[in-house]
Amino acid sequence: MTVRFPVRGGVLGKVKDYFTAVDGVSFTLEQGKILSVVGESGCGKSTLAKSLVGLAPLASGSIKLFGREVQGGRFVHDAHEKGARVCDMVQMVFQDPYSSLNPRQTVEEILTAPLMARKASFSEAHARACELLDRVSIPREALAKFPHEFSGGQRQRLCIARSLMVRPKILLCDEVTSALDVSVQAQILHLLNTLRCDLGLSILFISHDMQVVRALSDDVLVMYFGRVVERGAANDVLVKPQHDYTKRLLESVPTVRR
Repeated sequence: MTVRFPVRGGVLGKVKDYFTAVDGVSFTLEQGKILSVVGESGCGKSTLAKSLVGLAPLASGSIKLFGREVQGGRFVHDAHEKGARVCDMVQMVFQDPYSSLNPRQTVEEILTAPLMARKASFSEAHARACELLDRVSIPREALAKFPHEFSGGQRQRLCIARSLMVRPKILLCDEVTSALDVSVQAQILHLLNTLRCDLGLSILFISHDMQVVRALSDDVLVMYFGRVVERGAANDVLVKPQHDYTKRLLESVPTVRR
């Protein structure tokens, strides 16, 4: 798939050119696996994830989810579920937990909103929210609190809980640990791996931190200027990289020397 953005200029803001953010990328995410997309900032990782849920329209190419074609965030050419929303099966967890939660809503309002929007009863949504708070190790008393009353790691746990409210099969995690302390990063990674095992989730994990990727991934996709330069099993790509760019990425990881 390819994603392009218009470059505007002049007094009237006319389109002068197009910037290609994702250039002919193809990949497969297997059920129950974690695929990490790595590369430096600006290489197209986040745009790739957003295109999967319709937040960044494709200039060309196609997306298939469990064998069904997806276009603009909805399924097409499906006699039974034509027009069904991809967000019922795919949810995204964003990088910044501080801006991902509405500061004017309580945790209960934030968590119950996805199910309430799908015509679920409040009691059903409340029960599901309590269940997920238990899963992400947040006390149920948090339901009455506001986002500013939590730490960064707790807010990211709340974002993960919200993404699981509709029982998705795939999580898109966009730099979910980059705004957190190292010790909190480890807790979030452990949580994601536990959820993957317990719920059978498939996870597309976007990161530029090679140490985090090494600890979590089954497979790795390396992007450079919008293109895929290397892909394969994590042990192969991270231990025996073939592309020069992948080698440079691994060499850039800080090490402690005596």
